[in-house]
Amino acid sequence: MIKKHHLVSAALLGLGVCGAAQAQVLGAITASSTSVKVGEPVTITANIDVINANYCGFVVGFGDGSFKDAVSDASTPVPLVLTKTYDKPGSYHVTLGGKNVQNHPNCGGAERAVDISVTGTAKAAPGKAAAAACAAPWKLAGKANAKTGAFTCAAKPGTALPTAKPECQGDLSYFENTKKGQYGCKP
Repeated sequence: MIKKHHLVSAALLGLGVCGAAQAQVLGAITASSTSVKVGEPVTITANIDVINANYCGFVVGFGDGSFKDAVSDASTPVPLVLTKTYDKPGSYHVTLGGKNVQNHPNCGGAERAVDISVTGTAKAAPGKAAAAACAAPWKLAGKANAKTGAFTCAAKPGTALPTAKPECQGDLSYFENTKKGQYGCKP
């Protein structure tokens, strides 16, 4: 015969095990580098510590006013891996916190964080950089390519090329064509 206090103890033990089995707690948040340059991508990894269950919502704050809501469940397992670039120098406090997202309750535990230091100077938008790269009397021909930053400066054929050549960004290469009165940066 099982005594009443044994049943109560077993029920409480079952609740304790069941409660632990359902726990989802904020895990670590890490960055591939804590020191990057303006425009250089950094990989941010947000993890949730899961014990047998995997069902909660969370938010990653990038420290620049932007956020990414996410969930941890059977269809979207953690860790969440994100790539972020910063367009201004500074120190960014990147956070991982619990948040109710869709029908997922917030993940438990204390907020986690990592600090990222961004150095260098902010880059101008491609169109503005291209216009600034065209030395007088040269003018921007058409529009700069917003995705690549490619641009062409034009003047009358035979116009002397500027002595200072523009610095081409990324995979772009400098070109010039005196017969057509053009120079710039192209892929």
